[in-house]
Amino acid sequence: MIRVALLVVLGVSACGDEGGAAGEGTDADEDGWSLEEGDCDDADIGVFPGALDAPYDGVDADCAGNDDEDADGDGEPRATDCDDLDAGVFSGAPEACDGVDNDCDGNVDDDESMGWALYTDNDRDGFGVGGSVGLGCAAIDGLSFHAGDCDDTDPNVFPGQAELCNEVDDDCSGAVDDAPLDGIAAYLDADLDGYGDAAFPEVRCTVDEGWSGTGSDCDDADPLSNPGEGELCDQRDNDCDGTSDDGATEDRTWYPDGDGDGFGVATGAQAACAVPAGFAALATDCDDGDATVYPRAEEHCDGADDDCDGAIDEDASEGSVWYLDEDGDGEGALTGTVFCESPAGWVALGGDCDDGDPLVNTSAVELCNNVDDNCDGALDERSADGAGEWFPDHDADGFGVEGISTPSCSPPAGYAATLTDCDDTDPRRNPGARERCDGVDNDCDDVVDEDASDAGLWYSDADNDGYGAGEGIAACEGPDGGVANDLDCDDADVARRPGASEAENGVDDDCDVLVDEDWIAAGIVVVSEVTRQPYAGGTGTSTNVDAQWFEIYNPGSDAVDLAGWYITEQDGDGYFVPPEQGLVVAPGGTLVFCYDDLTFADPTLCDWTWADAAHGAPWYDSTYYFDRDEDFVALYAGGLLIDEVHWTYDETAGYWPRSAKYAMRLDDDALTAAANDDLSAWCNASITTTWTDSSLVAHPDYGTPNAANGSCD
Repeated sequence: MIRVALLVVLGVSACGDEGGAAGEGTDADEDGWSLEEGDCDDADIGVFPGALDAPYDGVDADCAGNDDEDADGDGEPRATDCDDLDAGVFSGAPEACDGVDNDCDGNVDDDESMGWALYTDNDRDGFGVGGSVGLGCAAIDGLSFHAGDCDDTDPNVFPGQAELCNEVDDDCSGAVDDAPLDGIAAYLDADLDGYGDAAFPEVRCTVDEGWSGTGSDCDDADPLSNPGEGELCDQRDNDCDGTSDDGATEDRTWYPDGDGDGFGVATGAQAACAVPAGFAALATDCDDGDATVYPRAEEHCDGADDDCDGAIDEDASEGSVWYLDEDGDGEGALTGTVFCESPAGWVALGGDCDDGDPLVNTSAVELCNNVDDNCDGALDERSADGAGEWFPDHDADGFGVEGISTPSCSPPAGYAATLTDCDDTDPRRNPGARERCDGVDNDCDDVVDEDASDAGLWYSDADNDGYGAGEGIAACEGPDGGVANDLDCDDADVARRPGASEAENGVDDDCDVLVDEDWIAAGIVVVSEVTRQPYAGGTGTSTNVDAQWFEIYNPGSDAVDLAGWYITEQDGDGYFVPPEQGLVVAPGGTLVFCYDDLTFADPTLCDWTWADAAHGAPWYDSTYYFDRDEDFVALYAGGLLIDEVHWTYDETAGYWPRSAKYAMRLDDDALTAAANDDLSAWCNASITTTWTDSSLVAHPDYGTPNAANGSCD
């Protein structure tokens, strides 16, 4: 925290009656206030009643007695007040929907009794359905502050949405495709003459029968009065030009109207300019003896076609609404139809929101199945049968604690299905957490730091040289005599450890796998024989790689341990010589490395099989083999190239014998690294010595593995 010191400089007059209070008593710091008048520090000119008090600077500048304890004056000291600069924030303060932790419990806006009603909003369109499922300060995914959605499975259907021509009640007004945004203007055409009445406009999706795209009809009760008609002698403005009978060319036909209901019949028609008594302009009456029967008359439950539309008792005024019950559950669909009597398969009760499922209706029990079983507009509400009990999970780690639980079909935000959390303020502590080395029971099993995921491996350091060996023990803290590495190559010898000086003693002193590497020089051993092209029978040459081998010779006077050396060839394949395997070349002695020893007449002649996967990486390589015409074999001790023999075949020069079944041998008089670079020092193996097993190989291969090569002369 940055502390700001405020220096108040007061001009104090030499006279005691200016600058402060009454000036009575001692005022040593001349700040205008004496000790008797309330100055709590008469040695500091910046401390007196009413001075500007900077919080948390260790000085009670205004002598109020609460500096650094309760800066906002809300009665709670700074030590427990989570915001000591806001008097409305302290422990136990009422929580408000303001994005602030008012009651200092570590949670913001967490009082379940405050906020606004929330409704289930499955389609996330901002409007919910059904009754309130609780209160909230902020919108929650899947919930809304607004009710009234008529289809909570379609995000494009909600109150206020623009109505479109799609046979859907987009705006939840209760009507489908009413005044659609993408509709067309239509006008009522009561007389079906193709012209509508401008006084009855309506935006519709289609211009159906009884409607017209033009509103220019001047008499929508007379089909012979519209802008497309010729003028008749009938005292009417037939052509809608504002004048009756102007330019009429013939009399109009009138139809007998025996019952005086304004609609006649075709039989007995008369031609006249004016309507005769007892006649009408239309011959559409279906019963001219009954004045209550005529087109568009009110239909009644009387077994008659009262409105002359060809149907009997449909939509009768005294009929009842019946609902089709297709699933037979006793409850019909949402929309009903008026009938005088119940048709078969129809019932008086509607409201079934899925009339294809007999288990879904307004009387059904809501289940936890993502279906609105009781047709109340909500899915799987808290009262649903099968709803689980969920417990408060304040740290949102999936494990709850005792508290006010809530039923729900699915996990509500901030709740969990279990009561097994041992610390509901820390999401890193729960029965599913991994134990860590932190002195805390992370996995709630009442044991601390056991099997911790970040535990270190500790190794025995028997010789106390700081380097361990053997099997590691996982623990948060190392045991006595243990170290956190296993780099020691001999834990019984303090002189052998990483970083130790390498001595010429035939031992790996510095634990880098190599033995006596500081005394190793190029040419200390040489490649003395190579079988790159074993014979497989037939004619011509062969690439029988499974029977390849090469020999290493030690021309020096000291044994050479090959532990950790790397052997490679032209393609980049290679393998390391394993330590502690006794692969040591004695002075004047040889070692043979072979692909495998299956074809050797004496398998003991093969000192190391480089293609045997049982050796494990990096001590083998089954893809390491020689090309018969162009390749090399190279020996490395660390980064030092000890020896390399490279062969190239040239038809003209005749370098290297190309015939199959002969090993390439180095003349016994040329067993040095310098001499084996001379092609003239190499020749075919002697035809008198074979190394192959005649029971396995029908054709002998010649060479002298682990034996003297002889002279090439």
